[in-house]
Amino acid sequence: MRFAIVVLGLFSLFAAIAPVSADNGKLVHIVRFTDYEQGPIDDWLQGKAFQFEQDARRRDRIDLDIGSGGLVLEAKRRAFGIMPNEAVNVPDFTHIEIDWGVSRFPAGASYEQGVRNEALMVIVFMGDQRQPSGSMFIPDSPFFVGLFLCHGDDRLNHPYVGSYFKKSGRYVCTGRPAMDETVRSRFDLMAAYRTYFDAERDDDPTVSGLALALDTKKADDGGRASAFIREIRFYH
Repeated sequence: MRFAIVVLGLFSLFAAIAPVSADNGKLVHIVRFTDYEQGPIDDWLQGKAFQFEQDARRRDRIDLDIGSGGLVLEAKRRAFGIMPNEAVNVPDFTHIEIDWGVSRFPAGASYEQGVRNEALMVIVFMGDQRQPSGSMFIPDSPFFVGLFLCHGDDRLNHPYVGSYFKKSGRYVCTGRPAMDETVRSRFDLMAAYRTYFDAERDDDPTVSGLALALDTKKADDGGRASAFIREIRFYH
């Protein structure tokens, strides 16, 4: 299953009720970005089953580094890149926690104003059944929620909808951190799935994959941006 095309649909809005965060539960899966030791960073990430798509393959556009905050992703110019991981499979889950931050927000980025760019997005895919993309040129995808950090006038916990995947995809800002601040985003994925996609409780999905993505294609200041991520945790 390839997820690289999913985040291309970041272009229109939809209002809905944001899910309430869940209490801490049992840790069931963890993805760490703080265990790098030596060698090419690409090889280290591929060892964790991450792939490189679009501009994520080009270090002159999206650079990867290791810092005190974990993995650093830097857009050196206007770029769109995605790093899907299809090996992540979590049968039982309720919510997700992400330790991360932004060192440089894309200039002028605003989902509210239609400049839907972000320094880093964590996309979580749920279920295996592919849903229509809305275009014959874009492959169908499982349900997904993309989480990102924002600044400016973007609404917190508001499920934005793109031009594609209108029924199966949502994009949510989980916080407005200061630059270089490490924050912990805690989000109830199961409540989001049930609320955003009007799903019944007896049809709860598994987490079937995730991806790291960034998009600065519409940003000012040459599309430069930088973010870092330490850890992704799933709880049940």
